[in-house]
Amino acid sequence: MTERVRIGELLLREETVDPWQVTQALRDQAATRQRMLSLLIQRALIDHDEGAALLSQQLGYPAAMQRHIERRDPATLRRIPEEIGARWVVLPLAFARSGHLVVVARDPNQILAASLEHVTKVPILLSVMPSIQLERLVRTFYGAPGSDEQPLPYAPPTLADIGNVRLDDTPIPRRARTVSRMMDEEPELPVRAPSNPSALDALRKEVRGAVSSMAVERLVLAYAERRWQAALLFHLVDGWAFGVRGHGGAGIDSIRLPLSAPSLLTVARDTREPVLERPIGRVQGELTSLLWRASAPAAVPVIVGGNVEMVLAVGDPLDARARTTIAELDLLADVLGTAYERFGIPSGSRGAPRS
Repeated sequence: MTERVRIGELLLREETVDPWQVTQALRDQAATRQRMLSLLIQRALIDHDEGAALLSQQLGYPAAMQRHIERRDPATLRRIPEEIGARWVVLPLAFARSGHLVVVARDPNQILAASLEHVTKVPILLSVMPSIQLERLVRTFYGAPGSDEQPLPYAPPTLADIGNVRLDDTPIPRRARTVSRMMDEEPELPVRAPSNPSALDALRKEVRGAVSSMAVERLVLAYAERRWQAALLFHLVDGWAFGVRGHGGAGIDSIRLPLSAPSLLTVARDTREPVLERPIGRVQGELTSLLWRASAPAAVPVIVGGNVEMVLAVGDPLDARARTTIAELDLLADVLGTAYERFGIPSGSRGAPRS
């Protein structure tokens, strides 16, 4: 088979990341068991779209950018059974005008495309994006993958079922770089206003120079202050959520909410995913009030050492036309989690604000 260009080589060739950081990430891969791009995204050294573009160069499949994820057609989820979506780590986006179903895949190849066509009974166009984001989306919509020993409800097809699939050394045909070009036009879906990419770029650059987790907290909350009417960072300890930093609400040091009742905080902790749908209950009502009575609050867990240690909750966007995006919250959580992994969670009394 034709040897594939390594991601590290592409990063160095494109001068996307400092060579020292690439070398450090390579050394850390064995311990973290993460793919290179996912590790760099988690460390806020590149963003999801940069990672998707690099994967497109490496694999020859079009990149599914954040705008495509935000404008995906929810109805296409039903095209792929949950067990298969979770096991194969694939997520349908929308139908192209050609009638093909555009599917993002963690490990795209011709056999996978043919297998999906066998299951869905429609032609498939595969695309790529960084695994760290795709795996989160798949867990959100399809659940965690089951054991490989558990039988799937649909038997995997044989080569006879699939037909003539080329498995020789012929290079993958040159494909368009993004899903938009592959489909000639983007799917006709409701437009969601994206967050300001320049602000996120500035945040990533500032975080790279931070020397403590407290400094990173300030940077993240400063970004949140420009983006949402209210934002609160909670530390989860012994069944309670203690307010430690934020803006928009008074007396942050006095905030203490129980995790025994439903709220965005408990859902984010339990699902380990960004939460945009709020539960109903007294504690959630208190949280909503703290977030300036937000009509569309959201929360994201911050995972440190495999545990959800913090939760960032945000209120309504300052721009009434904008919406909170999963990718945006994921980035902020990754930035905080990486800082805590590197520098540790700041010490201090529970619920006390940090200076």
